[in-house]
Amino acid sequence: MSDDRLALARRWVREYTPNPHPDLGRDGVVCPYMVRALRRNYVRMESFDAARDDEELVALARRLLDDSLRRAKTMGPDRTYLVSLIVPHGKPEDELKALVGRAHAVLKPDFVQSGYMAGDFWPDHETVGLHSDTFRPFTSPVPILGMRPIVPADLLFFVKHEPTPQDRLRYLRYFQTLFSGRLNEYWQAELDRELDRAERDAQATRSTR
Repeated sequence: MSDDRLALARRWVREYTPNPHPDLGRDGVVCPYMVRALRRNYVRMESFDAARDDEELVALARRLLDDSLRRAKTMGPDRTYLVSLIVPHGKPEDELKALVGRAHAVLKPDFVQSGYMAGDFWPDHETVGLHSDTFRPFTSPVPILGMRPIVPADLLFFVKHEPTPQDRLRYLRYFQTLFSGRLNEYWQAELDRELDRAERDAQATRSTR
């Protein structure tokens, strides 16, 4: 069963992420990042027995993060393309989805501050795309917990996908600290604009309470 799920996840990663999609809302492939990660064989995938508890899944994800951070020290620019994916098995789909969701919520703040995106994927994921509200980029054939280094374009995820102005401001500040002095003129201007907007939105929310 775990091998079957890994095979499904691998096929999804190889056939979905590096290719165009009619609902994407822009030209190009679903995830340009994954094109190079796959080409250079930097995608690591592990199974996880969901009979173990949430804490063990979180611990595995943290070990994979630590391993990626160690590898990154000797890889030069290629460190940007280190990807790790965890595919749980052994319970009904709704329980595996909930497991991935809980682990993602626990890991996200620390991962972002460490320079990594934490991703939650499962069938019929409702989160919309950055460029089209009819596209569902996090829909996968089985629940998956993923991680990869943050790149400047990930700013858009923190702008669109955070549920409250306070959350948006929190993660934009993490992003600001992470990329201090390293953004080009375009992304620095975008960050400054979105930080200003998030601060105003957060203040407005506080004022109405």
